[in-house]
Amino acid sequence: MKNIVTFFDMSLKRNWFSIILAIALGVLLCVMQESFGGNFNTAFREMKVAIIDQDKSALSKQLISYLKEEIGMQIDTGKSYEAYSNELLNRELSAIIEINKNLQNDLVAQRTIEPIQVTTINNYANEAFIKAYIEVYMESVEVLGATSGGDSKRFEILLEEMQAGHHGLELISASETMIEKYTASVGFELTQGFYLNFIFYIGLFIGLMIVTDQVDGTFKRIQSTPMRPMEYISGTALYALVVGSISAAIYIGYLGFKQSDIGLPFWMVAYLLLVFVLIVIGISMICAFIVKTKVGVVFSIYGAGCMAAILGGAYFETNMAPEFMRRLAKIVPHYWYMECIRGMQGRGSYNPMGALIILGLYALFFMLLGTVLFNKQLTTNE
Repeated sequence: MKNIVTFFDMSLKRNWFSIILAIALGVLLCVMQESFGGNFNTAFREMKVAIIDQDKSALSKQLISYLKEEIGMQIDTGKSYEAYSNELLNRELSAIIEINKNLQNDLVAQRTIEPIQVTTINNYANEAFIKAYIEVYMESVEVLGATSGGDSKRFEILLEEMQAGHHGLELISASETMIEKYTASVGFELTQGFYLNFIFYIGLFIGLMIVTDQVDGTFKRIQSTPMRPMEYISGTALYALVVGSISAAIYIGYLGFKQSDIGLPFWMVAYLLLVFVLIVIGISMICAFIVKTKVGVVFSIYGAGCMAAILGGAYFETNMAPEFMRRLAKIVPHYWYMECIRGMQGRGSYNPMGALIILGLYALFFMLLGTVLFNKQLTTNE
């Protein structure tokens, strides 16, 4: 334990500038959250959206009518998801709305309803706007579902009466609070996408420190001391965790101060932020022990971070990518990080434990592999 603390202290003194960068990253995350999720506009904004109606029920038809007639959206239907994805990529659409199959049946039977999916390309304002109005509509018709007593025909009659305004149940406007909730959650998702790239700055410090230790003979000196490879790795990990915790504490503190409803409990946010720091440490160690040059380490660490972020859907959802890309995305930890966030925010029945465990296993695997490579490095120097 003493050796771990000693090496942690040495790492902190050698890389004191990383503390400043950690504070800067924490502040940057707060600024991005405020920029992406703090500003919202409840005024009507006409937009063109595509709707894929998999339910084709009276409820789904009324929802489409509501978005078109009451909200004023330009609605396009009838094409495939792939066709609409291309239009979305070309900025010909603002969003794609997918109405789930069995939406009406599940609502009438009082079963858990999977949230209606809304896909945009980094257009958090439109996504928040659309989700807010869909949420308002669904809250209204859920009352009808409970009143119908499980009778689908009765529900459809009540639905028609609601549209005609005969029974006094009116569709409320999406409140400012609701839109703020959605913009906060979408802002958090976008901010985390950038975090997965920015946090690799810690990896650069780790990688360069390891290469320096190899060049100046630190590894050879370690061989003549009681320090074990795991203590070297643990001291390095402790240093990186402390530095990463500074950014996490600033960001989570800001979210708590603003009382932001981001769709995840704060303990889960802390876990995600810090477990990814461990993953970055492991990746950086592996790159440093394999590449062994400072220039190579910088390019390999940051290159790996950028490519994995793109592949794993840090900036856009992977469901818009080809099938083989969606499968390939699951091999990088970035995918599971964003899957946990998007699942918690958008799927009522989503269980995050699978993604959280997988991320923990990634961290353990990379750290153990780094230890093995370090031990091999010491053996080579003998």
